[in-house]
Amino acid sequence: MTINNVSVTSNQYMRHLCFMFLADNWLWMVLPVALCGVLAVWKDLRFIIVALMVLFVVMPMILALLYFYYGFSPEARWSIMEKTVDINSSGMTLTFADPRMKKHAIGWDDVRHIIVKDDVVLLMLAGGKRYTCLMLPASVVDPDVAQLLRKFAAHAH
Repeated sequence: MTINNVSVTSNQYMRHLCFMFLADNWLWMVLPVALCGVLAVWKDLRFIIVALMVLFVVMPMILALLYFYYGFSPEARWSIMEKTVDINSSGMTLTFADPRMKKHAIGWDDVRHIIVKDDVVLLMLAGGKRYTCLMLPASVVDPDVAQLLRKFAAHAH
């Protein structure tokens, strides 16, 4: 099966990546601010300044690291660039519209699991990075393609 003209916007890619990261790590983001709030009530009101510094300086830096670590990964480039996806029993082949990009093959063993959202389908890839994924727009993944993806990904594991 071949799907033509597939790409997601960089906004979609980073939005879903940030939501996944925040869903897994929300406690580590809220805990320092809450601790400073408690210390401001018990000890000194100046801890509110520390809480605001953590909120407005440290948290954006953490999200900037997320952007640079995952936003510049090859998988992000594969998701954002326009391509043709060929799906068969051995995996997927990405053929990019840009002639400078080479074809890339993703085997079904490399797909850990599939997450379906309202506007995208995330194929979570195996590898060293936790949030490594190939995103396909939900508009091109009709029920036949979704069934095919689930069948092949399930047989690989």
